[in-house]
Amino acid sequence: MGDLRWVLAVDHGTSTTTGAVADVDPDDGWTRVSTVAVDGATELPSVVLSRTDGAVLAGRPALEAAHAEPQAAVLRGRDYLGAATGGRDDALLATWPRPTTAVNVATALIARVLQAEAGRRGSAPSVLALVHPPSWTDPATGRAALTAAGRSALGAVPGAGDAEVALVPAPVAAAVRLGGSGPVVVVDLGGGGTEVALVDRSEGEHGTTAARLRPGTRTVDVGAESLDDALTQLVLDRARPALADRIRFSADPEAHRAWFWLRRGVHDAKPRLGTDGYVDIAVPVLPPENPGPGAVRITHDDLGPLFAPALEQVGAATVDLLGDDRPPLLVRGGIAALPGVRDWLAARTGCALAGVEDPGAGSTTGLVCGAAAWAADRASLGR
Repeated sequence: MGDLRWVLAVDHGTSTTTGAVADVDPDDGWTRVSTVAVDGATELPSVVLSRTDGAVLAGRPALEAAHAEPQAAVLRGRDYLGAATGGRDDALLATWPRPTTAVNVATALIARVLQAEAGRRGSAPSVLALVHPPSWTDPATGRAALTAAGRSALGAVPGAGDAEVALVPAPVAAAVRLGGSGPVVVVDLGGGGTEVALVDRSEGEHGTTAARLRPGTRTVDVGAESLDDALTQLVLDRARPALADRIRFSADPEAHRAWFWLRRGVHDAKPRLGTDGYVDIAVPVLPPENPGPGAVRITHDDLGPLFAPALEQVGAATVDLLGDDRPPLLVRGGIAALPGVRDWLAARTGCALAGVEDPGAGSTTGLVCGAAAWAADRASLGR
């Protein structure tokens, strides 16, 4: 049976995977929540890669190996998990060097977080809480696949056979982390898309915040991954035409590697674009079209034409969900960190921003910390 003294939460996202743990502070008996570090970081790239020697890499090691063998890497596996069942009929995402499904990808990433914390503590958690989008309403798909991945990950940890796998909708976890009472609208600008949901908050049994998801979630096809794609195309538009054509249209391995390097460079540089207002993206060396190093500059002004129409879709979907109500607005997700996004959505919807004095509520790990607190309440940890 899992260790009744601690619980673990994992958020397997499209772009990144995060973990948080909750246990009891021995000094005062209160529940405490902290993030889980894997490979020295609190965020794992949601990348899985199978090597020809049979090893399966997940997170940062998979991303590093993918620079040499991008064709062996699986990215955005979470996008396919929502339609999976966890059964043998699930679609294959990759066949080389071994068949891989979205459930296998999720299992590998969840296991990295689980094994890191269980190895540090020497025991398995009593509850493994897994975050899922609120649009996953069919219990036979998505949620079933995520449960199968969680159960499979627990199977590799000694003593975890009886640990509970519990699923928590992302807006509920976000609302628990935010705290307080009353309704809140959660706009989650995730990697694969945006989901807008209303959550009712109340006082929980153990002094924490309880949250209940209202029906009627809105889903918008706007996410960090699509913004990365658009920015990568913008860099190619400003690069040498011959180089751009080869990367876009050639199927040779070197061109594929160049595309992978370029897109990862855009992804990694995007935070600096938000803070500094500009960033220089290294253009891959790809002879003969681009025989030497170079760079293309993109600025914050470039984001407007690319992202303004998409952000308007998010604002319109939020207003449609709310009707005449105007509860506080919690905007989270990677894109929310870009300058002006939260303020623009607040002005567009007429809602006051929630969590202004608590930046952690909308941070990259705020969601999974809320899920850990939710799991702690479920397991009756602490006071």
